Amino acid sequence: MKNIAIIGGGPAASTLAILLCRGGCNVVMYFSPEQAPVLVGESLVPMIIPMLQDLGVEQEVADYSRYKPGACFSFNANEIFSFLFSDNPSDLPSYAYNVPRKDFNATLRNAAKKAGALLIEQKVELKGLPDEDAVQMDAASLQAAAECWDSAKPDLIVDATGRVRLINKLLNIPAEDGPRKDIALFAHVDQTQLVDKGYVHNDRLDQGWGWRIPLPGKVSLGFVVPAGYAEQAGSTPEEQYDKLLQSDQVLKVIAKDSKRITQVMRFDNYQSLSSRLKGNNWVLLGDSGGFVDPVFSSGMLIAMDSAYQLADTVLKRKPMADYEKAIKAHLEAWFEIVGYYYNGRLMTSFKVGEEFKEGPVGKLMVPWITKHMSRIFSGAAATRKVSLNLLRILVKYGLRDEDPKYFSVK
Repeated sequence: MKNIAIIGGGPAASTLAILLCRGGCNVVMYFSPEQAPVLVGESLVPMIIPMLQDLGVEQEVADYSRYKPGACFSFNANEIFSFLFSDNPSDLPSYAYNVPRKDFNATLRNAAKKAGALLIEQKVELKGLPDEDAVQMDAASLQAAAECWDSAKPDLIVDATGRVRLINKLLNIPAEDGPRKDIALFAHVDQTQLVDKGYVHNDRLDQGWGWRIPLPGKVSLGFVVPAGYAEQAGSTPEEQYDKLLQSDQVLKVIAKDSKRITQVMRFDNYQSLSSRLKGNNWVLLGDSGGFVDPVFSSGMLIAMDSAYQLADTVLKRKPMADYEKAIKAHLEAWFEIVGYYYNGRLMTSFKVGEEFKEGPVGKLMVPWITKHMSRIFSGAAATRKVSLNLLRILVKYGLRDEDPKYFSVK
């Protein structure tokens, strides 16, 4: 495969374009400028740092972003678990960034262009060919790429359209939905209370949970709540957001002086995994293949990691089935980890660990356990079997008669 069409202009699309161009492929990226004032994926995890360094963009990203030294989880607005990335094992990066997404997208697109990709600001029309398990691009899009490809059509079409999920809809590919039926409401506000000016903050609300992501000059404030709960607060995203900001007992404390400075965005299709990620001439990348949940800021990592996985598959001519298997395994592992957050078992295990660490056995065991648990917040746990298996043991056998419902999310 030498001639590649990537539909989408987000970080996963740009990352894939850079890597394929380095490998000698002829890459065309079709994209449309972002229209939304706020985009999810503003909080990066430490495991993305080596990718930014490899792509040659870290310094540029650092210049316009907020340095992120750690994360915290709060319950009832005052019971807080904090995690510093500097306490991570030496094989993990010790920091990350909170990024303005439009700037981040632009940085990576510019890097793709410098790497040799042809960027075309144009909407692609696709025709589904279900009997052939294939898709076909419109004539205008093919013509626009004529100067780049050495054939009349691409060898591979990559759907990097995110939650638009263009090929999924064209070919009626079913998706497996997660157990939660939540929606996300998010906007930028001028300020909130902060434990640390760089932490990503996760807050359990009366129902669901919320995030606070400090950005230069503002804070990204979002809620992930049951759909029915939001709809009781109003009929529009703005009504729902503003009402929850005024009525939720936790938000009234941590965001009591906050003023919304953007319109409100709403996403409904969280926790979804496509049943198939590949076909005869197409493949799904990033959120097009599946999105787990924003609770651990893993979405951007999964998306950019999928670009590395796909580039490796294409350049080394591996079976596309290997790519599909690896991405599904990564997504399914995060589904499992996120579930432990919602059912309260994850945070209960951390609380027990804090109480246990002062004893003689705890002084031996807790540092080792902490080493592996820190991989959750760094983004590495889903791909490290030892860490994931240890987590499974802890949330099943390590709660010491504590009731996990205390930390569960309604």
